[in-house]
Amino acid sequence: MVKNSFEFTPSTVNSLKLQGNKQDIYYDSHKKTAIPNCRLQLVVGSKSKTYYLVFRKNVNGKSSKRLIKLGSHPTLTVSLARDKFLIEAMNIVTNQDKFLSMKKNDGITLNEMIDFYDDRKGIKNYDKFLFNEVRNKLGAIQANKLSRYDVQDFYEPQIKNGNLHSANSRREVIQRVWNYNIDKNRQCEFLEDKKNPASWKIEGFSKNPSIRKIEKYQIKPLMEAIYNEKNEDKSDLLKLFFLLGQHPYTEICQMRWDQIQDDSEYPNTKWWVMEEGFHKVKSLRHTVYLNHVAMKIINRQKGKHDTYVFTSKSNLDKDANRLPYTKSSFTKQMKRIKEHIGTQDIDIRCFRASLTTHLREMGKGYEPSYLLGQALPGISNRVYTRSEFKAQKIEMTNAWTKFIEDCCRPALWNQ
Repeated sequence: MVKNSFEFTPSTVNSLKLQGNKQDIYYDSHKKTAIPNCRLQLVVGSKSKTYYLVFRKNVNGKSSKRLIKLGSHPTLTVSLARDKFLIEAMNIVTNQDKFLSMKKNDGITLNEMIDFYDDRKGIKNYDKFLFNEVRNKLGAIQANKLSRYDVQDFYEPQIKNGNLHSANSRREVIQRVWNYNIDKNRQCEFLEDKKNPASWKIEGFSKNPSIRKIEKYQIKPLMEAIYNEKNEDKSDLLKLFFLLGQHPYTEICQMRWDQIQDDSEYPNTKWWVMEEGFHKVKSLRHTVYLNHVAMKIINRQKGKHDTYVFTSKSNLDKDANRLPYTKSSFTKQMKRIKEHIGTQDIDIRCFRASLTTHLREMGKGYEPSYLLGQALPGISNRVYTRSEFKAQKIEMTNAWTKFIEDCCRPALWNQ
C-alpha cells in the first residue's frame, strides 16, 4: 500500500495508477482542507478512485475515527470533492462541539438560565414577581429535561381560574429566558435543536388589543372607587393611571424624581421627561405634561424616597430598600373597583384606550398619539419630525382633566 500527501490537482489525480497490491491512499495538502482532525483522502484501486473524509480524534486517551464516503473520480472533481469535504467536516466538528458541550453542561437548570438572563439583560422590577414564580416552581429542573407538560402544569392554575392573560405571562417568561440563553449562552449550545418547551400557545388565548374602555357614565363611579381606597399611595397611582394614560407599570410606577423637570419654553409648567430606553417605544424621548392635578398627587410623595416617586412598603430589595409597585400590587384594588362600578369587563389596561377614545370623540381634532408617545406612521414622522408637540399635549391634558371633572360633578375627585 502506498501512502502519500500532496496537493490534489485534476491532472495529478487523473494520472494516478495503483502501485500497491489492493489500494493506495493519498491525502490532500491544500489549505482549503486544513480542518482540525479531518483529512481529505483519495483511495486509488485497480478500477476506481474514491474520495473520503477521514475524521480522527483522541478523547481521554481513546481514539475516535470516522470514514465518510464523498464520491468517485471523475464524477466528483477535485474542486467538488473539497467543497463536499468542507460541508461534512464542519458538520462533524459542530456536532462534536455540541456533544462535548452537552456532556459538560447537561446539568444546567432553569434557575441558572434565569441567572444568566438577569446578569446580562436584567430583570425589571415589575417582572420580578413572575420570574420568582418560575424559580420557585420550575427552577430546579434541568433544562434538557424541561418539557412542554412541565410548563403547562405551571400555568394550569391560572387557566382554571379563567385568567388566560396571567397564564400567558408565565409562559412568556420561560419562553423569553430560553430564547435568550440559546442566543447568548454558550453553555446552552447543546439545547439549540430542542424545541422551546414554552413555545406552545395557550388554547383560547388571543393577544389582540382590547376594545374595552371606561364609558362616560362609568367615570364617576370609577373615581369614587379609586378615591375610597384606604391605601392612599395606590389610590393616587390609580388616579395617575387614568389621568395621564401612560403605561401604568413600566412607566408611571417607575417614575423618578430626576425626570420631573421645568421647561423654559413653557414657563411655570412641569414635565415628566422619559429618556430614550425608558419609554416603551425605546428609540423615543417622551415628554408628558403634568398639570396642577398631576403635580398635586406627585408632590404628596416628596421625602419618601430619593429616587422613585412611588415605592411600595412590601416590595423590598435584599437590603430592605423600598422598590416601585408592580403589576400584582393592584389586584385587590381592581377587584373592588369592578364591584363598585358593577362590571367585570374593565381593567387597568383599558385606561389608555379610554383617554384616546374620549379625546377623539370631543371632535376638536386632537391626536392622542402625541400625548401617549406612540410611534407615528410615515417616514416624515419617523425621520424628519423634531417636534415634541408640547402645546398640543398641554391642551389635551387639560381637556381630558376637565372631561373627568365634568363627569364627576359635584364630587371633587382631584383632591
